[in-house]
Amino acid sequence: MFFFLLALWLIFSGNPSASTVILGSVVSGLLTIFCIRFMGYRPKNLFIKLKRADKAAQYLLCLFKEIVWANWAVLKLIYRRKAPEPVLVHFRSGLKTEGGRVLAANSITLTPGTYTVSLEGDAYSVHALDRSLAAGIEDCSFFEKLRRMEA
Repeated sequence: MFFFLLALWLIFSGNPSASTVILGSVVSGLLTIFCIRFMGYRPKNLFIKLKRADKAAQYLLCLFKEIVWANWAVLKLIYRRKAPEPVLVHFRSGLKTEGGRVLAANSITLTPGTYTVSLEGDAYSVHALDRSLAAGIEDCSFFEKLRRMEA
């Protein structure tokens, strides 16, 4: 944490002189001691969070891919001549934590053409603009990424 804080200090100061490095070292050291004593910071926890950060980055990449795919699907719906067939889908995700469930519901809403209508426990109700967008929504790849993040 000390080196992270010092790096932030040096980046934001804009002038890496000797006095800036010394003052930044003192302030970073005091902040690190404060966090260890009063906020429960442990260096061991940092490594656990870094492992989760890797999984979170994989999830965000997967979500981005799904958003691009959904944009393409909605674009095709707009330009075809037939009217879309809206559908309401009900399913369970198998996610254990409330945070994971809410993140999944928000991710569904972020993807164009789908909207999470309700989330009660593990039961989702999702409105889709067309049946093609609702197909396989309960087996979507970001649910698997969220399950890995929960483990």
